[in-house]
Amino acid sequence: MNSFQFWAHMQSYAQMGRLWWYTFAALPAMIIAGGTYPLMAFALRRKIAAPMVFFWLLVASIPTLLVFPSFYVSTNLESALGQVSFTLPARPQDFPLPDVRQLGASLDTLALYGIIGAALTVIVLIAGSLVGDVPVASPMVQQISQSITKAMTKAMNPRRSTGSLSGQHGVLKVIQGSASGSQYAVRNATIGKQDADILITDSMVSRRHARLEVSGGVARIIDDGSTNGTFVVRAGQEYELGNTAFDLQAGDTIYLGPPAIPTAVALVYERNGA
Repeated sequence: MNSFQFWAHMQSYAQMGRLWWYTFAALPAMIIAGGTYPLMAFALRRKIAAPMVFFWLLVASIPTLLVFPSFYVSTNLESALGQVSFTLPARPQDFPLPDVRQLGASLDTLALYGIIGAALTVIVLIAGSLVGDVPVASPMVQQISQSITKAMTKAMNPRRSTGSLSGQHGVLKVIQGSASGSQYAVRNATIGKQDADILITDSMVSRRHARLEVSGGVARIIDDGSTNGTFVVRAGQEYELGNTAFDLQAGDTIYLGPPAIPTAVALVYERNGA
């Protein structure tokens, strides 16, 4: 009994609802799922937060783990059946009907896992385009993501200004990022993607990224446990902030995310709003 006869017999007697998966879908699904992991690794190549990188690489491996069993059955039938101590009979008529239906139910379950893996492949590819520094799925998805980011920043930040702005303790002017051109008065405030006084929704920005503090006429900035870090560049010198307040001077450039990464948000501190 060869592979063709086996699948023909299963189609006739096993009452399988997902036989189509083995005949033409498992192989292309495995190729695409197998490429998901290296594509995600490439998208995350500039990320510095190890926990986030580990999480997304783990997620990217799930489609392959789900698709592989059914792919293995479709391409190595005898070997796969041998793993469960099943030997193909010499003739179809030697294949008992109860065994046919029991095996068919098991193969249907494997096919279902494969279908779920294929669906997750699409989700992981889209996720890679959103969290990575390069588009993994399509430029259109990345463009839509960037448009949403800009719209969220504009809609959610009522204190955002694109005109001339002055503040008692200076202003922050965004020179790089989706909110480029925006200005914010320096005050005691939090900076972040959510639940913050100054909302900046770029992908490099954490939910609570940094804090501004004003005391004795001096403006200071503190990293608030962000994922990608907060940095200050002064006269060509780069400073990575921790949980200690850093005194700001006019002309300092604050980076939400490493300065070397193009997707980092850059804000210039100005005393007079000019």
